[in-house]
Amino acid sequence: MSVYGEFRAATITAGATSSAAIDLGRPYDYLSVILPSMTACKLRLQVSETVGGTYYDLGKDVSTDEETYGRADVWRLGGYQFVKVVSSRTQVTSTLIRVRGMRY
Repeated sequence: MSVYGEFRAATITAGATSSAAIDLGRPYDYLSVILPSMTACKLRLQVSETVGGTYYDLGKDVSTDEETYGRADVWRLGGYQFVKVVSSRTQVTSTLIRVRGMRY
């Protein structure tokens, strides 16, 4: 079995601040995140024990700014399978953030 999951879309639609719930397919230790250019904001990860459950903030915010033309990062996930990406500001256009789980 691969230590990497498949990339999944964590789209924040125009006028919204959160992606829909994402099922990574299994619990993972880390989350690989590919961020496009987006409205200046802080991003945070929310996690849940089930896809339809209550989502809680995980860890510290990740800052982005309008001069960032995209970047890749790795966030500590801590064994969760169900996630949402949340922005501190409403996105002007639909923003496709790509995520995939990684095991240690």
